[in-house]
Amino acid sequence: MANNNQPQDLNEEQKLIILNEWNNRPTNPPSLLELIRLAFPNVDGADGRSWHGRKVKEFLASRRIKARASYEYQYKDKIELTQDQKEFIANNANSMGALELSKTLFRNENLTSLSQETRTIIEFIKTLDTKIINGASAPRQQESLEDSEYLPPKTTERMLFRINKYVHEGIDKEKITSRQKTAISALIGYMHTYRFLHQINSYSSNIDRELFESSFVRYTYDKPDLTQEEVDQYIVLATEVVISANIQETIQTLQNQIDIEVDGGGKIPMALIEAISGARDEYNQSTIRQQKLLSDLKVKRSDRLSKQIKENASILNLVQMWKEEESRLQLIRLAERRKTLVKNEIERLSTMDEIKCRILGISEDEVLNG
Repeated sequence: MANNNQPQDLNEEQKLIILNEWNNRPTNPPSLLELIRLAFPNVDGADGRSWHGRKVKEFLASRRIKARASYEYQYKDKIELTQDQKEFIANNANSMGALELSKTLFRNENLTSLSQETRTIIEFIKTLDTKIINGASAPRQQESLEDSEYLPPKTTERMLFRINKYVHEGIDKEKITSRQKTAISALIGYMHTYRFLHQINSYSSNIDRELFESSFVRYTYDKPDLTQEEVDQYIVLATEVVISANIQETIQTLQNQIDIEVDGGGKIPMALIEAISGARDEYNQSTIRQQKLLSDLKVKRSDRLSKQIKENASILNLVQMWKEEESRLQLIRLAERRKTLVKNEIERLSTMDEIKCRILGISEDEVLNG
């Protein structure tokens, strides 16, 4: 008896959707998985292993169409650099490697040293005059960093460049505030701690180092008030980001292997299924740890800043009260001095006979002569 959840055949609308998508993308043909999901948009988990995928493959085979599997490499046309991109490369080739330049210019953290974007940049760098790029006629950066020690930025300018590389909005160099300068100085200190340097130098690939550094910078670039304990916790958080990324890469590799087995008509080994299941559990646990740690750090810092604000407010109140008391005492002292001056003047006047006589209306002559 047939399972009602299993499609017997594609309907005409599904066939038309598949053909239109295939014909509309002659230079970038859709993969098999894309076509399956277009034909069955409301089916969760539809892929090349399911009945849905099998029906799509049967239909494609009937039209002599072979869709690319998800693990197959898709050739990219030659990349032409724009004038702005060429100027950026020429201006930064002395401080950035080809891979770093490609990730920045093409806004894609998944690029590698073998990606066409990176190779295009390498070829362009070779055409530059060595004087223009201070001797960096070839990429300085190697993917293997086992013998290369990481050196953190030491100046405000270098750190500002690093922040703007990783943070979307970043900091405008022309409008930088005193607080931002303080935060940059603090970040330089954070990245020179022994634990930070030990952790980042433990990675042998540039991709892991950049991911760790970018995560740490994005979390801390605007927090100049962190305690040493909080800095250590942010290092742990950045480490978890690298761990989860590596687990995700492992999952993708295992999934590609499963797709190969399925497309080849073979049986998926149980060890492969258990491995991908375990990797997904590890990824979920890493994600949970990141969320909890970030939440704890936010709460802890918020409480500390609130307490600090209250303490500062108390000090300000005391200062204000002291100022008010000082002002009141000063007025009292002035009043006392005024009273003393008036009293002294009265006493002086009371000893003057002439003043007395004038007050009584008697002249000196009348007193003497009657």
